[in-house]
Amino acid sequence: MNGSAAHARPPVRKAGQITNPVLRERLRQLALFAAMLISGGILSIPREPLIVMVLVLCFMLNNPLRLLRAEFLLVWLLLFATGAMALVGGESFQLLPMTIRYANFIAGLALLLVYVGESRTTLANDLFPILKLMAFQAILTPFAYLFASGLFTTFQVYDTTYHTLLYVFTYHELVDTGSILKRPDGFFFEPGVFQIYLNMLLFIGLFVRKQRLFDIVLAALAVVATQSTTGVVIMMLQFAVAYFQWLKTASRRQKVGVFVFVPILLLPLAAYMSFNLSQKFYGALSGSAEAREYDLRTGISVALEHPVTGIGFDYQKYFDVSARVGYREANLSRDNITERGNTNGIVVLLFSVGIPLSLIFLLGIVFQRMFRPRLLFAALILLSLIAESLFFTPIVLMIAFSGLLIQPRRIARLLRRRPATAPVRPQSA
Repeated sequence: MNGSAAHARPPVRKAGQITNPVLRERLRQLALFAAMLISGGILSIPREPLIVMVLVLCFMLNNPLRLLRAEFLLVWLLLFATGAMALVGGESFQLLPMTIRYANFIAGLALLLVYVGESRTTLANDLFPILKLMAFQAILTPFAYLFASGLFTTFQVYDTTYHTLLYVFTYHELVDTGSILKRPDGFFFEPGVFQIYLNMLLFIGLFVRKQRLFDIVLAALAVVATQSTTGVVIMMLQFAVAYFQWLKTASRRQKVGVFVFVPILLLPLAAYMSFNLSQKFYGALSGSAEAREYDLRTGISVALEHPVTGIGFDYQKYFDVSARVGYREANLSRDNITERGNTNGIVVLLFSVGIPLSLIFLLGIVFQRMFRPRLLFAALILLSLIAESLFFTPIVLMIAFSGLLIQPRRIARLLRRRPATAPVRPQSA
């Protein structure tokens, strides 16, 4: 883990805790995969058993009482304030929404607890094999449809029909564009979620592990396979940062070669982005852009109605308020607007807990300690959240909470100061 915890000694294992390093790694990876399914998995996958699974695995690895240490103080204060604002803004005790949110909060904290005392690269190393398999899954899904479309079956999740081969190669189409290259969903409810994890793989390949060309190309092709505009923008941002870092150590000949060949390599990607954007703004997928605009404008209006406290976690309250102040110029059907949840994770945060507490959550993302370059990874998460309502899910919360930890060095410094500032007691005669 990044920050001072990265250089801290591994925690001493107590009696009864699992000490086998291979077993600990597998349990961490299992907890991560379960948390990923909670954080954007297909909605037919029940969340409750997965949350229980995450908590059990994490607390098998680490004593849950460690969450009461001083370094978690700011996180607990934030969660207490969040509950208070939800009660005030929601104007009633919302048992089910509150329980769901706090179960996710605790799952995010439990995941963070697992990695607090580990080395800086432990989380990346645990994620890497999972994400690499997902990259193959993303790339192979369009080809599986091309060569074995007759083997695909369908299943229904609410109003959405998914097509799948063995529940591994899965896609869905809200609008029939006639394209033979289907957008892979992976184990998630849409490609826009899938690209988040594939871009994490690219980030790990570029900045955490040794820059193996195969891993980088694999991750890039997987992101392109999702046909996600946000995903491609994030991918290009990562390549730009990696390129400028590489320039610092490259020879003159290498720099000349890059200036000649990189533009040629980028031409197909630029053409793809241009086509994708035209489809989403003016073509068959233009409804997607209109829906996102509606979510942004309506979400901001709801947040401004209750800027300090928010409206809590009950979506019925959101439906009621958005019916009064929602964006009126959207070309969406009345039924779509009436029961439409908001897909913008940033504005969901704003109208749920209010602007002041939202800023603290967002600062947690900005100052996250899980990956470096810190700000680039924060940009990956925040750009993705603009299109996906995933802020209150364990993976994102783990990242946000990591930026709110009090560094052990600061705690030790405060403890050392206490005797010096304590009042001098008069000595008895």
